[in-house]
Amino acid sequence: MRLFINALGFQAAWWACIAGVGQGLEIAALIFCFVLAGLHLCFASQPRQEIRLSALALALGVLTDTLLQMLDVISFYGWTLGPLSPFWLWMLWVMFALTLNTSLAFLKTQPLWISALAGLVFGPITYYAGAKLGAAAFDGSFYHFGALALAWALAMPALIYLAKTPSTLQQGAP
Repeated sequence: MRLFINALGFQAAWWACIAGVGQGLEIAALIFCFVLAGLHLCFASQPRQEIRLSALALALGVLTDTLLQMLDVISFYGWTLGPLSPFWLWMLWVMFALTLNTSLAFLKTQPLWISALAGLVFGPITYYAGAKLGAAAFDGSFYHFGALALAWALAMPALIYLAKTPSTLQQGAP
């Protein structure tokens, strides 16, 4: 049941953020996501590791999405800090990280190429869906899909590696 609730929570966060951008409700979406993240941490067996993994995912996400935006692969709508990706995307990276030890934990038992393949396929689909729902501008060209696929084929195994390597998440680790 916990896995289902975790997956459902991420989907609710995704929809809230995407709809929030389109309907001018970004602040409400961010608050909703903060509440979901807080609830997750309250019930997590190792909340410190979840926070550290989320922080690493956030850094990777801001870098990835900002680079994608700067390369004109996709243009995100919403509140931003200068040239960086918008805040709602930041929150989605955090929320996604909170699935890595719960509903997506099965990926930690698989070879990393499985995670790369999942990122290659599902990353672009998710961005395309978000754009179709009004959260971004995306022309859907082969180049743009390829860039998203490559970004997620690299990001997904990196996140899985971080999730299954507790020593990188422990306080004081180099």
